[in-house]
Amino acid sequence: MRVLATPEVRSYIREHGGLLFVWVKAPRGMVRGAVRLLKTSTEPPEDALDWQRVETKGFVLFLPPGLRKPRELHLQVRGWTRRRIDAFWEGCAFVI
Repeated sequence: MRVLATPEVRSYIREHGGLLFVWVKAPRGMVRGAVRLLKTSTEPPEDALDWQRVETKGFVLFLPPGLRKPRELHLQVRGWTRRRIDAFWEGCAFVI
C-alpha cells in the first residue's frame, strides 16, 4: 500500500502522538452494501491492538482487521478552526 501524505499531514500526526487510525463507516440511513465513508483519528479505539499496523514515513498507520488495503491512501489536513485529517481511498473519500 502506498501512503501519500503531505509534510503538513506528517507534522500534524507527529504532534498528535504519531499514530493514525483509518476506518470505513456507513452513513446513517444508508442501505447495506452501499458507499461507505472514510474516517480518521489520532486517538486509538478500544480494539486498537487488533488493527493492522502499516509502517510509513514519519508515523504509524492502522487499519481495522479484515479491511483490504487500498493500492493508494491519500491523506490531507483540512479545516481552519477544527483541523482534521481526511483520507482518500484510491483518490476517493468513500469505499464501495
